[in-house]
Amino acid sequence: MEFPLHSLKEIHKYFTNSGKSLCAAESCTGGLLSFWLTHLPGSSKYFNGALVSYTTEIKIAQLGLEIEKIKKEGLVTKHCALSMAQGVKSLLKADWALSVTGIAGPDKGDLGEPVGTVAFSLISDFSSKSSIQKFKGPERKDIRHQSALFALDFLISELK
Repeated sequence: MEFPLHSLKEIHKYFTNSGKSLCAAESCTGGLLSFWLTHLPGSSKYFNGALVSYTTEIKIAQLGLEIEKIKKEGLVTKHCALSMAQGVKSLLKADWALSVTGIAGPDKGDLGEPVGTVAFSLISDFSSKSSIQKFKGPERKDIRHQSALFALDFLISELK
């Protein structure tokens, strides 16, 4: 599997030079995104931390997601990803927040979302954007890996 060193160097350079901070809220990636974001020495100067919110209860209690919205729309929506990013940005007091939530498999989501469906959101004090992507396996680890890679690219595209 590909290791995203070039992407990490771009992110590291931006945040080191800007003095801005970054945090993350992860679900289906299970901490892989945060693992990568802390790979380079000095990342502690800008990476405030992350919340791996693997259960619905943690998403509600720690990130402020609305239970009625989740019951109605599910956890793999732009709204859910945006709420996760807003929640972690507030909780960890960062300038930028990146979130990822999705279905890595092998089972579909609670509302029948297909395996490989992943929602992302990125917010700062002056912008926000969200995306839903579809990734293919064959294994759960492949979807997690592709999701974390996309999240890094999603962040870089906004930093430019």
